[in-house]
Amino acid sequence: MNYTQSSARLPDQPLGIVAPASPPRIPERLERGLSALAADGYVTNWDPDQLIPHGYLAGSDTQRTEQFNQALLRNRFLMALRGGYGCLRILDGIDYDAARRERGVLIGYSDITALQLSLFKHAGWRSVSGPVVVEWGKIDTAMKEALRQLLEGQLPPPVTDLQTLQEGQCTGTLLGGNLSSIVRMIGSPHLPSLQGALLFIEDVNEAPYRIDALFAQLKNAGILNKLGGLIVGAFTGPDINDEQSRRNVNEIIAGYASGYAWPVVAGLTYGHFIPRRVLPIGVVARLTAGINEGRLDILEPIVHPKFSQTGQK
Repeated sequence: MNYTQSSARLPDQPLGIVAPASPPRIPERLERGLSALAADGYVTNWDPDQLIPHGYLAGSDTQRTEQFNQALLRNRFLMALRGGYGCLRILDGIDYDAARRERGVLIGYSDITALQLSLFKHAGWRSVSGPVVVEWGKIDTAMKEALRQLLEGQLPPPVTDLQTLQEGQCTGTLLGGNLSSIVRMIGSPHLPSLQGALLFIEDVNEAPYRIDALFAQLKNAGILNKLGGLIVGAFTGPDINDEQSRRNVNEIIAGYASGYAWPVVAGLTYGHFIPRRVLPIGVVARLTAGINEGRLDILEPIVHPKFSQTGQK
């Protein structure tokens, strides 16, 4: 797969809204998010009739798949309405041939991780692990600006003040997102190769023993011995609600990493909370885990800043 960059850039391009996972818990948050996007200058493509909640899903598998496939044909930039659950159920039905022809950028996080990684593998899409629509009404200016800069082809500033768990340096493709979603993709044809990758992770409502189990699966599946480096975000929830429990999680991860030579850092402000880091997926980055601190440098943009809207230099 040739992982080339999308040539489209906002704000000239509309933002397609997709609902591949769960519906909003509170419907008013969707309206608030859409209104806030409009106030910030985004033109959105969204038909409310496309949202037909089906229990914990935003629609049937067929409805969600068709809505996503139609959206990727009409928009180069897509933003997920919400995470939750459901992307794993539709990965087989995504029109990857069309996605390769209409290469774009998918914005979202949490359950959207599965769709972002699958699009990277099958169609070369570079995505943004960033806000979803229902959050837009409450995210801060810094998150909005970080997303705008990425979508305009700018390189973000280095991420510094990371805690080194294991020293080293590596340059590789930055991939990642929600840890549970990544582990659930193991054994499927949709998980991209993690050979030499810099993997960033986070999760929510997973007790320490379950995080241990997730890492055991990564090890048993041969994933850990392929990595180039690991960047640990936040693990949050009722079972990880104090400094000691957070240290326990880092100790679990450091224990699994100790059998490998790649660098590991923790303390990335990234997880199921606001504000958080907005991170590109599928770009080359460099991770430096030094004695005093860790650092992540993004080395290429997700969209090419030298391209016009027609893709011509």
